Amino acid sequence: MIFAVERDKMVRMSDRVVLVTGATGLVGNAIVRALHARGDRVRALVRDPERARGIVPAGVELVPGDILVRESLDAAVVGASLVFHAAGMPEQWQSDESVFDRVNRVGTKEVLDAALRAHVTRVVYTSTMDVFAAPPGGTLVETAIDAQPKPTAYERSKQAAEREASKIEALGLDVVHVNPGAVYGPSPVVGTLNAFLQRLLAGKVPLLPPGGMSIAFLEGVAAVHLAAADRGRRGERYLVADEHLSTTEIAREALSAEGRGRTAPRTGPLWLMRALAAVSAPIARALGIKPLIAPGELSFLTWNAHVDASKAKQELGFRPTPAREGIRTTVDALLHPTKSASASEASASS
Repeated sequence: MIFAVERDKMVRMSDRVVLVTGATGLVGNAIVRALHARGDRVRALVRDPERARGIVPAGVELVPGDILVRESLDAAVVGASLVFHAAGMPEQWQSDESVFDRVNRVGTKEVLDAALRAHVTRVVYTSTMDVFAAPPGGTLVETAIDAQPKPTAYERSKQAAEREASKIEALGLDVVHVNPGAVYGPSPVVGTLNAFLQRLLAGKVPLLPPGGMSIAFLEGVAAVHLAAADRGRRGERYLVADEHLSTTEIAREALSAEGRGRTAPRTGPLWLMRALAAVSAPIARALGIKPLIAPGELSFLTWNAHVDASKAKQELGFRPTPAREGIRTTVDALLHPTKSASASEASASS
């Protein structure tokens, strides 16, 4: 009888269509791979199908479109019973900060509106730890949504996106929120913490900024998203992070995994890092480059918040990845991308 139930469940999974936005981004791509590996029929909304073909597993249906184009969203969501909305602008720096509101707030509203119109059964929305309140060095829990505007454009855009989601939930849409810490891990997409590790390994980090962050290994983050779809509680938020590390601890683990005997760069004093952020930001904006350290990045690191992931552990079966293991795996993938890509292809086809 148990085997029959499991077989029926697998049949239902293979029959349903699951739409993923952000499939060529860090978290969205990992969700696509996890869904594809377990047998779901996956549909990805992508702006550039040619680029996407080199990133998503073969067999994933690619639908050209944009989260800001209502017509393309309506076409993509037709027949889908489940939506993972993982598209967003995750970086703490853009020369034009209005892009954060446009992509994160307006894009979320458009995706959830389309899901409501199409009578989608459930949406799993990738949010962030940044929408919660805690003093510097404090601990974040799901009950403490920050009602005050956050200090960075990225964070304010995610706060606004949460408010848009709440409005649409009130109209009857079933939404479950996943709120990860700083996500990293082997991926065809390099960004956020992966990008920092890449620069560190290339010797391009002369000074470390002070502070730290709660980190979340990509594989575990993807698994929590699938669990949220299957058994998350409607309207609930789930914080996800493995552990908290200082920037120095992250650098030490990464350089140890590299195996060349290099030591971590010194940590710059806060006054100096603030001065660098303040001076380099307008120059970077004028030249169209990234500053030495973005003011938003420094703000996040000195916030230095710790994530309490006990709710995700209890309700979604979240299993944290030890930082040493996750960083070592990620460093290996960054140093040997061809090997990592082969392993990902084998995993996706198994």
